[in-house]
Amino acid sequence: MDSVILPEVFERLRQATAKDPAVLIDLCREYIEEARKTLSQLRDAFLAKDAVAFRERAHYLKGSSLMVGANRLSQCCATLERMGGDADFRGAEPMLEDTLTALREVETRLTEEVGPAVLPAEGSAA
Repeated sequence: MDSVILPEVFERLRQATAKDPAVLIDLCREYIEEARKTLSQLRDAFLAKDAVAFRERAHYLKGSSLMVGANRLSQCCATLERMGGDADFRGAEPMLEDTLTALREVETRLTEEVGPAVLPAEGSAA
């Protein structure tokens, strides 16, 4: 692991679920599903220029990403959250692309760490 997922954060999560490894798989899968959905909602809010929804969705994804140690993804979301708070969408489109890239890196890293069962069924928003 590296800056994609902070090892100390993920290790705490792994230890907390050590008695039932299936719980870790479920948590990671639910996180990825929710992150994909939230990123889709962020795109929709951007297209609608809905600064309130944009800020709220970015804040939500930032917080859930911090819980699994997805550092770069949470940093992208912090930038998006500021944009929404300022109702300034300049630069939001490339930042949304960076956020999607960061999410894909997290998915790859979680798959390497926990196994392919962490990936939601095909067709999940992303």
